[in-house]
Amino acid sequence: MLEQLHGLQSEPYYISYTDPHDGDLLPINNDDNFARALQTARPILRVHIQRRGESQDDQLSSHFGSKKSYISSILGTPKTRQHPTISYPKEFRQVSAIIDVDVVPDSCRRVRLLKHGSERPLGFYIRDGTSVRVTPNGLEKVPGIFISRLVPGGLAESTGLLAVNDEVLEVNGIEVAGKSLDQVTDMMVANSANLIITVKPANQRGVLTLTRSTHNDTINSYSTSASMVHSDEDDEPDDLDEIKDLTIQTNASAHSAKDDGILHL
Repeated sequence: MLEQLHGLQSEPYYISYTDPHDGDLLPINNDDNFARALQTARPILRVHIQRRGESQDDQLSSHFGSKKSYISSILGTPKTRQHPTISYPKEFRQVSAIIDVDVVPDSCRRVRLLKHGSERPLGFYIRDGTSVRVTPNGLEKVPGIFISRLVPGGLAESTGLLAVNDEVLEVNGIEVAGKSLDQVTDMMVANSANLIITVKPANQRGVLTLTRSTHNDTINSYSTSASMVHSDEDDEPDDLDEIKDLTIQTNASAHSAKDDGILHL
């Protein structure tokens, strides 16, 4: 609409808006930024339209470039080849974050994965296994859900926040203790657009920490546990581990693969 109203079809331009709270000039270059602008800038949305090269950042970069050229001419050094102009990213969105660091115990981690409606797979497999926890009655073996493999190029692998043999404790605030592998898989698929999982990292196995008073007593119990994870390199045969694939979310493949003990979602 702005392009047609101001006749900007033939030249590149830059759209930004003024944040009413702190007066910052923020870009509008995708649907998320535009929705944020409409939400915060009420009742009036103050929009700025500038040609490429007229923004403050462009002027600043050209200013530094001219100073460098002037110094180079004095020193007699040869001119360097002009580098291409790098524009702002148009589809810059948050895809992952570590959240609730003041609530989750130090030995655990709560990770958020965001897909933003894209078809990019979550890119990890989960399997059931066994953990050994410290209880008032001594060591006790309990079933658990673990990440068994990360798909190269997938969302989980690219963020670097999840690793093989991490134990899954919660999915979007729901505990996985006492749930089957199928139930945990369904929970992850249902929340795949905004997946929040609480994990005990594999490098925290055997680490005992003191409990602290929080509203989440269940997660605190995990912080005082020593988890012994049966990894893929254990002596048990691989075919004994039932693995769920969270890479492709298609219901058709899910039904066809249930008979094989491997569920592709």
